Amino acid sequence: MKLEILRNNYEEYKNKVAAYTLALNSNSFGIATIAPEAGKPFIGEMNSILAGELFSYSVAPENIKMIEQLRDKSDDDMERKECELRLRELYNTAKVPKEVYVDYQLELAKSQRIWEEAKESDNWPLFKDELVSVINKTKHLLTYYDIEGSSYDFLLDQYQMGMNTKKYDAFFETIKSELVPFIKKVVAAKQIDDRPLFTNFPAKQQAQFTEILKEALAMDVQKVYITESVHPFTSFFSSNDARFTTRYHESSLMSAILSTIHEYGHALYVLQVNPAFEKTSFFSEIGYAMHESQSRLLENHVGRDRGFWQLHYPTLRTLFHEQLRDVELPEFLRMINKSEPSLIRIEADELTYPLHILIRYELEKMIFDENVSLDNLDQLWADKYEEYLGVRPSTAGEGILQDMHWSAANFGYFPTYALGSAYAAQFFQQMEKDFDVQETIAQGNFVKVQDWLRENIHQFGASKTGDELIKDVTGEAFDPRYYTNYLIKKFSNIYQL
Repeated sequence: MKLEILRNNYEEYKNKVAAYTLALNSNSFGIATIAPEAGKPFIGEMNSILAGELFSYSVAPENIKMIEQLRDKSDDDMERKECELRLRELYNTAKVPKEVYVDYQLELAKSQRIWEEAKESDNWPLFKDELVSVINKTKHLLTYYDIEGSSYDFLLDQYQMGMNTKKYDAFFETIKSELVPFIKKVVAAKQIDDRPLFTNFPAKQQAQFTEILKEALAMDVQKVYITESVHPFTSFFSSNDARFTTRYHESSLMSAILSTIHEYGHALYVLQVNPAFEKTSFFSEIGYAMHESQSRLLENHVGRDRGFWQLHYPTLRTLFHEQLRDVELPEFLRMINKSEPSLIRIEADELTYPLHILIRYELEKMIFDENVSLDNLDQLWADKYEEYLGVRPSTAGEGILQDMHWSAANFGYFPTYALGSAYAAQFFQQMEKDFDVQETIAQGNFVKVQDWLRENIHQFGASKTGDELIKDVTGEAFDPRYYTNYLIKKFSNIYQL
């Protein structure tokens, strides 16, 4: 078949896959945000049918053969690379019988509904059996794949290509050896009184500050949509359409602010990918650690730092005059960077955060590689928190029910949060070498930050791996000590250690 015909056929294939994906994403976003409770099961069932049709079309032998032929005949290196990236996913997916795949999608739709109800009512028994079912069906699904290494190695590689337990074990060993002793020093130091940030902050006024954040972060409101959900998340619809959610806790000022900045990091990444990559694997297959590097970079290196609040704290203080009347900027900065062992991952401070991820990583390894009993996962969770952070959840809402990830079978996702945070530290150090980031932000020029991220990272999408980007941007291979050194230096200054 001629190269031109293959390219036309592949373009038609990509268009159809994109159409199915758009419908699925739209329905899923609606379930999490605006759909009435009674309507969610029907949407989930219809989504499973759509997913089945997408499955059949994506892995049809004639389509896989067409992509292989294009890869082999193409005279364009990037085109061949994109085909190879897509085939990597299709080769595995094609091994699964359609009825197994559709049943799995139905299970996940049900699981996420039950998790949401269980989380809202703090009812672990309601979700326990469903989680066990999701885990067992995930294990069954993995039996169809050709897996080198362990099952968990395979899952880790799906979220960040090239990662496995050996690499993550080495990474988390650095985290443990460098940060655990230091965290003990911080805990023993004089603590910061952050009670003014946990009084009463009406959701209406918090939403007003979200509108201010749109301008502060130079969001293109023609391309970005923000609403609320039980658990903040981001969905990508096209290179001109990113939607994300936040959640307002009236007893916590910074929760929605930091989650909004975090989720915008995900949205900004996709909106700044080379538009020519639309509908390709370079757009859809960005590694999760790379994605988290961008959300964590904005959340921590912008949203918790001096430059941003030097400019925007006066506005926040005006909105919440009574609550923040006696809190000056230096005190506020110390408060939002307070470190204290806690129970909730998304509320965790920057220093203890990687231990929250380490706990989930070790539990997932136990589930998939050690065949641990699933009868008491909630207690295993609590034990790990007591071991690493010295705190123990008194309810499931403070423990195993807090995250949505396992209800969606996102096993292998959690470690990318810590790895992404480490990537972010190394990227940010290079950004600071290139220009004075905090002063630039303090002057209201966040566009310069966006431009740097686009030119150095975002535009490439998945056409480069995380390791390639780090080497290209910083001139060095990935080194987790940039992350641990950054945290130790920052919190030594805050706590005068």
